[in-house]
Amino acid sequence: MTFENFIPPRSKSVLEITGDVPADFETSKEKFIAIQPACDYTVSKNLDTSDKKFDTILIQSAVIETLKNSELVELIKKVSLRLNSRGRLVFTLRNVGYAENLMAIIEGKPMKFKVTLSRVELEQAISDAGLNKINLLNAARKVAVSRGIIEAAKIDVAVFAYIISATPEELPLKTSIQTITGERKVCGAKRIFDPMSFIGTEPNVTNFFYNLGEPYKVWDDKKFKRRIFINQRMSFGSLEEGKKFFARVKKLGYLYIDEMDDHPIRWREGYEGTGNINFVGVHGIQTSTEYLADYFKQFNPNVKVFDNQLKNIAPLRDFKNQQKFPVRIFFGALNRDEEFMDLLPILNKIAQKYGDKVEFKMIANKELFELLETKNKILVGDPKVYNAQFIDYDKYLGTLRESDIALLPLLDNEFNRAKSDLKFIESAACGAAVLASPVVYSKTIKENVNGLIFRDKKEFAQKLQLLIDKQEKRYDIATAAYSYVKNNRMLSQHYEERIDWYNELFAKLPELNKETQARIDKIPPIVRKVKHSEIKKAPVKVEGKRELNAEIIIPNE
Repeated sequence: MTFENFIPPRSKSVLEITGDVPADFETSKEKFIAIQPACDYTVSKNLDTSDKKFDTILIQSAVIETLKNSELVELIKKVSLRLNSRGRLVFTLRNVGYAENLMAIIEGKPMKFKVTLSRVELEQAISDAGLNKINLLNAARKVAVSRGIIEAAKIDVAVFAYIISATPEELPLKTSIQTITGERKVCGAKRIFDPMSFIGTEPNVTNFFYNLGEPYKVWDDKKFKRRIFINQRMSFGSLEEGKKFFARVKKLGYLYIDEMDDHPIRWREGYEGTGNINFVGVHGIQTSTEYLADYFKQFNPNVKVFDNQLKNIAPLRDFKNQQKFPVRIFFGALNRDEEFMDLLPILNKIAQKYGDKVEFKMIANKELFELLETKNKILVGDPKVYNAQFIDYDKYLGTLRESDIALLPLLDNEFNRAKSDLKFIESAACGAAVLASPVVYSKTIKENVNGLIFRDKKEFAQKLQLLIDKQEKRYDIATAAYSYVKNNRMLSQHYEERIDWYNELFAKLPELNKETQARIDKIPPIVRKVKHSEIKKAPVKVEGKRELNAEIIIPNE
């Protein structure tokens, strides 16, 4: 088990102290560098005697699990002197009551591991050393154990290790971030779950997520002094419901944010039917492109762009040992059937010309796939699941890593102009050379350096053949694109921008409440309920007193 997800992603220098561990012990170094490529990560059995300081020091269980309080306090004081400003100590402590340990004892076998230090004792030592505890988290594994053992143990038998973070700094106010996720399959990870998991490593921040159609509460929990509510792609069923919801969050002191990363034009009827209350009746809107930001500013002046970024990046592919043929060409994106049909005659000619020298990998509906006239093609998705249009994200990335060229066509229309360049950065991170439309991608791609742009069908055919024929050209473009993403488009380099923006809005919350209420009051009365073919209803509870007929927007990509 590794612990990279418990290290603050902003950390540029990390020391992992392992103690005496087995030869096959896996450190968190490789996986954390995939999150923060700029990190100087050191692994050592002991705390070295140099004066070097670190953003984070990860102390593995083997270092502390048999220490007495006085020894542990002394160690924590000594280690904390090696922290930079905003530095963090992260402790792992194996749970002696883990199920495998208990089963070994019951069966008369040696324990898997011996730990004399308890979680409570570690927390006390942190306090005695003058540090503040930040988070207590559990690293659990699935176990099969009888109910009798669970009842007898009265401990967390599934918990393999406790993870406790601490800092010498004064802790900020406790903050809760509640997010209703109107769309999880496509946009949820990049727009909500990944950035919030990073923000959740910050002191005194707790995340709460609510699924599509799942009842959720806006509660008055006194322990959280600052509260944020994020509405991701959820549309209210009426103007009145939107008004009442704002009144509720305002009364409880919430900062209320709308998250939207697609152009609302596709759901125009639904939004206009509620007076655009989703955008008017919030303190701020976060979105993914400047094009969208300009659109949203007609409803709300507080709009912030957070570009799509990657949570982690695998090492650059080994191009030197890669076979020349077949050249694998990838096409895969939701709701881009029209783009595919526009290029289909050219793709069929390419397939005929090159024969076994090219292979097509597609994530698309089965009907489109069958229109490609070649035996050298692979339908990546399962036709029985959404007609092969949805696949697991890791499988999608794996397919990209097996591909040499990624085709990213986008027709020029209002909806597409608002899209982000996410497909480019995903392709670049996986080592695929990109051939893309100028729509959206021309802002990121430097022609002939980290990608190629086509402006008409003739140019598409010419540049695709260039990438097929020129292996070294493909590799140079793919390498430059990979470097761009690694140095500029990692979430670890940008997630704190969200925290800064939330803090900025919190500082003027009373003023924002007045401005938002004034905007709401200017919305003309709308009496009809919204009905739209692309909106699904789901009940939403507010403090258990009544239900809102909230409606969830179906994703479009």
